[in-house]
Amino acid sequence: MFFKWVDYCEKYEEEIETWTDDADTRCFATFDDGIKESHEYYMGISDDYDGHDYKLNETYFCKVVIDGDIIAAVLFILRNDEYPYQIAINPIIVNPKHRNKGYGAKIIYEAINNIRDITGFDSNVFHADIDPNNKISIRVFKKIGFVMAGTYRDASFTYWVYPDSELENCKKYYGDCMGDDFIASSTL
Repeated sequence: MFFKWVDYCEKYEEEIETWTDDADTRCFATFDDGIKESHEYYMGISDDYDGHDYKLNETYFCKVVIDGDIIAAVLFILRNDEYPYQIAINPIIVNPKHRNKGYGAKIIYEAINNIRDITGFDSNVFHADIDPNNKISIRVFKKIGFVMAGTYRDASFTYWVYPDSELENCKKYYGDCMGDDFIASSTL
């Protein structure tokens, strides 16, 4: 692998938390919370905990991606025991100082091709939930080959899948999870 993938921890926390000074990070990745708060939410130790059952390094992974001496990104990876063959990349946060250098695409591509080495679990299906106003993320995921499966009824999120051969299965998955709130995409 090109990048070094490590678990999010205190060693990287101070620098990574400065990324939330960036408006795009706050708006699209952490929803005005810090990255630490998002991590704590998935670990079930935040004030916003909603009863989900993610388990660190089993169904939830928070990976710091390092390129030499640069902390390039933080990637949240989720598995669902009901659909263990699917992995969600949700979100990827590229270091604001190093955006527009190709890191996002390279990191997602490496994650897809090395998911077992990164998480210990195999998968050949990946999905991402992306705010429709996050044009950069949409462009990056499309570049890699993700296709849009649909949108949330209020248009607050778009749902993407890779590879495109899984589009119909993904539409069924989102439809099962969200019912009438999911509007399937009509074109590939």
